[in-house]
Amino acid sequence: MHKNIIIEGEIKSGKSFVLNTILKGLNLNYGGFITFPYFENGLRIGFKIKDLITNDEGVIAIHNIDKNLIIYPEVFDDLGVRSLENGYKNSDLIIMDELGFLEDESYKFKSKVIEILKSDKKTFIVIKERKTPFLEEIIRYGKIFKINKENRENIIQEIILEAFYGYL
Repeated sequence: MHKNIIIEGEIKSGKSFVLNTILKGLNLNYGGFITFPYFENGLRIGFKIKDLITNDEGVIAIHNIDKNLIIYPEVFDDLGVRSLENGYKNSDLIIMDELGFLEDESYKFKSKVIEILKSDKKTFIVIKERKTPFLEEIIRYGKIFKINKENRENIIQEIILEAFYGYL
């Protein structure tokens, strides 16, 4: 069985669908974080991070008037690190949904991610297909499953058999 499971795929390929489908069937408590877009008046204006145990949320990036992202690395270094520590102390499985490029300048957060990957805790990570040095490092510590719209149903069964069979 693999300790660190990594789901990789393009935008809208079903990464979070696969994660959530598997989590529903597991007999494990989990913590960590999710990142998600947030909207005002029907328009996506940025992205947030949420601690899966405390439900604390923070804005990690916002679109400026020119549609460029302004990233807040200090939120990853504070709330992101706390969510990983909460998950480590209070759960059997640590979720990291999703890692990509927004955390590039969040050195404390990236260090905590690697620390957890090296620990004894089981992790379930969602990453963007886009390559960064940080994502390349993460891949070295786990079993990667590449997801697309055509294979996502079969991948669910494969991940369960390879990583979570004993936790159903």
